[in-house]
Amino acid sequence: MKKILVVDDNVVNLKVVDKFLKINEDYKPVLIPNGKKALQFLEKNTPDLILLDVLMPEMDGFQVLEEIKKMPTAESVPVLFLTADEDAALQEKVKSAGGDGLLKKPFNKDDLLNMVSQYLA
Repeated sequence: MKKILVVDDNVVNLKVVDKFLKINEDYKPVLIPNGKKALQFLEKNTPDLILLDVLMPEMDGFQVLEEIKKMPTAESVPVLFLTADEDAALQEKVKSAGGDGLLKKPFNKDDLLNMVSQYLA
């Protein structure tokens, strides 16, 4: 069973990602509504993959990733960003921050599952 941490401040987005991921019986999504709680979760748990929203209040996805990279138990976990942001430079920002990939919202089920499977193979 692959544990996938999903961090997004939008409850609807969390529910959609949860529904899509549960299509694969090997995926166990863990839904968390903000960066601070995600970091608390990561202090005690190591997921196989992290799906991280870029635009969140308090801590954005890049700030959360910066903290993740300091955690010995989580620093090597792949992080895929989810965003509705249309900034053309975002892909480069994701790479330079240490993120592994970027998926634009709204995404469909197949796009999400294909991207997730690439990192959990």
